[in-house]
Amino acid sequence: MNARQRISAMLQGNHPDRPAFCPAIYEHKARLIGKSPSEVAQNADLLRQALLAEYETYKPDMLTVGIDIYNIEAQALGAAVCFPDAVDAVPVISQHLLKSVHDVPKLKSVNFQTHGRIPLMLDAAQAVNKDIGNEVFVRGAISGPFSIAAGLAGIEPLLMAAVLEPEAVMSLMDICTKVALDYGKAFLKRGMQVCIFDSQTAPPLVSPVMYVDLILPHVKKLIRELHDSGAEFIEYVVGGDTSANVSNIIATGADIILSDFVSDAGVFINCLQDKRTLLRRNISPAIIEFGDFDEIAQQVREVMSLARKYSNVIIGTGVLSYNTPIDKIKLVKSICLKEF
Repeated sequence: MNARQRISAMLQGNHPDRPAFCPAIYEHKARLIGKSPSEVAQNADLLRQALLAEYETYKPDMLTVGIDIYNIEAQALGAAVCFPDAVDAVPVISQHLLKSVHDVPKLKSVNFQTHGRIPLMLDAAQAVNKDIGNEVFVRGAISGPFSIAAGLAGIEPLLMAAVLEPEAVMSLMDICTKVALDYGKAFLKRGMQVCIFDSQTAPPLVSPVMYVDLILPHVKKLIRELHDSGAEFIEYVVGGDTSANVSNIIATGADIILSDFVSDAGVFINCLQDKRTLLRRNISPAIIEFGDFDEIAQQVREVMSLARKYSNVIIGTGVLSYNTPIDKIKLVKSICLKEF
């Protein structure tokens, strides 16, 4: 099986030849071509080179097009992004666009041909998909509606407004949902898949009650309409300890969900019984970067024990930093293959 066939088999409820390996590589891919995240994040050809280097170096079972994944939509809408010169620094939003959730009328529609770095991301994704899309699924990284809203207004003001002015936040979420949907459709139209990142909804920032009332309806709509637009599968990524919110995350309709390394994998496994939803279980990125062989092997074996028992488990990692040693990431995969 190649990577694409492996994921397809798992999505169909079949046993793959081995568990899929999907490390979280965003800014780290820049290191593989000797460039900084800021350089790669602003150049479509460098991003293409970095993605191809990622595939050649680690042979992941899915590729995700993105570096600073949570900045793209907010920048296209007008937020300012800073691109640090430091070789290992990741671009960040330097100025939020909205001073208040009542500034929503100031938001302009996004032109996917010209605004921000959206054209860059689409071009890089399309080029990589042409290169190796027959071997591996290439996925565009899009942000969930709440995470886009946080990029526009700041997470603390947004959370405060969600409590005090929920109707205004809902109006903002409607706009953010449309932006995410249009961005996702642009990837689908060009032959790629999409992965939705929404870690601004993670506990303790957002309670399960707030998630159900404010966020879930928008994410369900987003995923439903992306499926209707031709998405073969959608992963929905919320990091942190989401153990108390598993049922709501499943209710989004995503085909792949995340159990981060700090969450209770058993809760996820129990909730996914009799479902075809795939579960990406993460290994701690700090253990990979700073741990010794025994610490890394122990973490890998814990995830491998789940993957051997449950055919819907994907082996993942938390976000691997720019400075994570390349040999250590290769070690994780080699242990996976040996243990299987």
